Amino acid sequence: MKKVAIIVQRYGAEVNGGAEYHAMILAEQLITRYDIEVLSTCAKDYHSWANEYAEGTTEINGVKVRRFKVDHPRNKSKVHLLLKKLNKRTLLQQALRHLGILNHFERLLSLKDNFKQIGDKWSKQQGPYAPGLITYLQENEHNYDALIFFTYLYYPTFFGLRIAPHKSILIPTAHDEPAIHLPVFRDFFNLPKAILYNTISEQKLVQSLFNNERIYSDVVGIGISSSDKDINIDPALVLNSDAAYFIYIGRIDPGKGSDLMLSHFIKYKSETPTKVKLVLIGKASMEIPKHEDIVYLGFVNEDLKLAMLSTAKALIMPSEHESLSLVTLESLVYGVPVIVNGASEVLVNHVVQSKAGKVFTDYNSFRAALNFFLSNDVILQTIPDRAKSYVATNYSWKIVLEKINRAIDYVSH
Repeated sequence: MKKVAIIVQRYGAEVNGGAEYHAMILAEQLITRYDIEVLSTCAKDYHSWANEYAEGTTEINGVKVRRFKVDHPRNKSKVHLLLKKLNKRTLLQQALRHLGILNHFERLLSLKDNFKQIGDKWSKQQGPYAPGLITYLQENEHNYDALIFFTYLYYPTFFGLRIAPHKSILIPTAHDEPAIHLPVFRDFFNLPKAILYNTISEQKLVQSLFNNERIYSDVVGIGISSSDKDINIDPALVLNSDAAYFIYIGRIDPGKGSDLMLSHFIKYKSETPTKVKLVLIGKASMEIPKHEDIVYLGFVNEDLKLAMLSTAKALIMPSEHESLSLVTLESLVYGVPVIVNGASEVLVNHVVQSKAGKVFTDYNSFRAALNFFLSNDVILQTIPDRAKSYVATNYSWKIVLEKINRAIDYVSH
């Protein structure tokens, strides 16, 4: 049985994050075929990277997890300061390249080395800075047949991928954000032996930025399946109301578009005489406006989450930046339509291909989407079958695991 390490910045049932959840459910699927060990940090919260989990080894749902302490919390001011330096040097590089003298100045001024030093400092501040994890990998990589790194943006992957690139698979979970345009990632995205993307649009983005088409790659995504478990939870009792509701599941954070969604919904309620509610599930990283029809349930167990999702009018996904959106796929597999931000190519593709949702680009289209799902019962009867068919065709575990197995075989030979 091949031994495979999965390296991810946070890992745990209480962790609120798409990439981390992706890593967890993949690890749990792979344990029947491989000797899986997760290497992660003691951090639970991505804002601070505070050490909340115990250092050392534990087991979660049959998966061995080895956690390393974070040496210092995230210092946002230092992150921004180093990011400014990187951006200034990026502009300098672009100007020198335009003049055709970049190579000369790189040799003369050691620009590449300077970039690398600042990039390394930035990554350490970006965190979670757990040098013990990197040291462990350096000393023990020979014990693993393959290394799977999640998320390009954080320290464990940025530094860890350098250790044994010949046996490394990168699952970048990338989207078009300022960080990915930094030159520090130019060499990084050409390091791994294989890259597994969540979507075709993610693959096109990375390959267009880094010209790394020569690297073995595949569009894999993740397997999504519905639960057959009987859940005896009545959402009306939870809400103390039988009113229709929309739902948001995930981190409640301006970076996820939560503030936009909330302001649109409050405006909608001020204009529309309806009892409809908005239910929020997940950890809040921002203040939630006080409103009688905004119901914040916080971080809930899986049964309650699925009970609330399955009877919602639609899931609202307001994020502009998604590399896959597991919760969107989870909503579709239960036949629940989605309302997504038109600024996210990935989310728009899910809606267009599934024909099971609506796209909003401003308040008027947001209002129209809510009204559509509140007043078109006959039309809506066809949506569940389309939604479920889309997920079954594109995100079955059978297809996903075949692709993962091929990649592991490729890097471990």
